[in-house]
Amino acid sequence: MRIIVENCVFMNGGDSAIGIALRDIVMDTFPEAELTFADSGFPDIARYYPDIDFIPLPSFVMDESAVVRLAARAFGKYRKYLFFRKLYMSTSVAATRLLTAAGLPLPTPVMRAIRPYLDADLVLTTGGTYLLSKYDYGRRLLEFHKSYQLGKPIAAFTQSFEAFSDDFRSRDLAPLLARMELILVRHETSKDHVHALIGRSDHIVTVADSVFALWTPGPTSLADRRARSGRPAEDRLRIAIAVRKLKAYGSRDPETGAALFKQSVLAAITALVREKDADITFLSTCQGIPEYWTDDSAIAVDFAADLPPDVAPHVTVNRAFHTPQDLIEVLQTFDGVIACRLHMAILSICANTPVLPVSYEPKFEETFEELGVLDLVTPIGEIEPEPFAARVLEWTGTLDSVAASLEQAAPRLQASARSAGPALRDALAQKGIC
Repeated sequence: MRIIVENCVFMNGGDSAIGIALRDIVMDTFPEAELTFADSGFPDIARYYPDIDFIPLPSFVMDESAVVRLAARAFGKYRKYLFFRKLYMSTSVAATRLLTAAGLPLPTPVMRAIRPYLDADLVLTTGGTYLLSKYDYGRRLLEFHKSYQLGKPIAAFTQSFEAFSDDFRSRDLAPLLARMELILVRHETSKDHVHALIGRSDHIVTVADSVFALWTPGPTSLADRRARSGRPAEDRLRIAIAVRKLKAYGSRDPETGAALFKQSVLAAITALVREKDADITFLSTCQGIPEYWTDDSAIAVDFAADLPPDVAPHVTVNRAFHTPQDLIEVLQTFDGVIACRLHMAILSICANTPVLPVSYEPKFEETFEELGVLDLVTPIGEIEPEPFAARVLEWTGTLDSVAASLEQAAPRLQASARSAGPALRDALAQKGIC
């Protein structure tokens, strides 16, 4: 079975963790499958993940064409622009089929990007949180239309959804979701949102985030975790912190929200250094790839520049690129992680390292509710410097119990994440696809 996994963004470390976990889950269920990943970062991303077969994502190739750029200037990112792009993609799909059948060369980059789909048996849209009304998911729509025009079955790997706005995009998305063979979601609320949009949910299955499939058992006590990474039992406290830039901070305006988030992180670091004699490292999933549009380590450098003089020597910024597997190993060398990225938090759990999450979307609360530790979550729209610093200090006194709670819940979420493979197999079997 030849499977194309599309809508990938491996330059985002969380998305790459999803992709790698997806590959493991699918290959466990379909050992003979051939997986190819259609990624927006092609060809640059192949240098960072040489063991993965990447191809370009047709919608990204199409949007680079002169005629589509001209349409963008003419129409803006509204209904007419989406209609024009759908027409362009549809024409390109038809031409690709005709020219390939006739054995003729494909004259445009978008046709050449579409060509691998002709040989695919299944298209998976990767897991994530990208089909939300607050994001521009027009390119995702184009990919779905393209695959359906080619007669390919589509299934959606583990998604999070929020309530959809009633606009031209959601009205275009609804029948595309309704036609899918299977939609995997992280939480029942996501299932409810899709049902409200399309009027059915019999093809929707709730499973844990796919990255939990990467979890392996490990020690829970601080002493044992330090011993595993070759650290002395009485070593100084080591905490990793992942920060990022956001467009929204709950109900706060962006400027106020960003300032309070930064002040709260700096207050927590200061308290950790002064009261716990801790060493702090800024470290995140999204860093070390200059071709990507964002770099969390650059945000960390900005944060670190405002630390008090007595605190700054105890703080470093890790700016290197890490694959998810490498990052798990790095996270095992820390005593705890404060994470403002969901998959940084999940990878910390995979590393058996206790985590304190800062939430900016409901997917955090949904995930940590499933883990049975919802009380660990701090919503970014409510964060304040003094209370957050106090909470961090309190958390450092409970690292063993937090680790034990997460370790107790992790096997259940790992099994749930891996159940996505059999769910996909069953859904395809019902349609006679495999």
